[in-house]
Amino acid sequence: METIYLKITIPKSATECNEIREQGYFFENIANAIELDRNLVSEIDEENYLKIIEAIKVKFGKEK
Repeated sequence: METIYLKITIPKSATECNEIREQGYFFENIANAIELDRNLVSEIDEENYLKIIEAIKVKFGKEK
């Protein structure tokens, strides 16, 4: 199976979601909801965003 990218937009007013994320359970809950191993669900953050952007460019042929 290939990589699927999802965008999740959570408004600042969604305090429950933000609290769950701050506690480190947000992506674990997503993995549990779709019955996947937690290691298969990852967040794009300041540490890995460049690698992910490059993978998206390759996947969709959007090279500069």
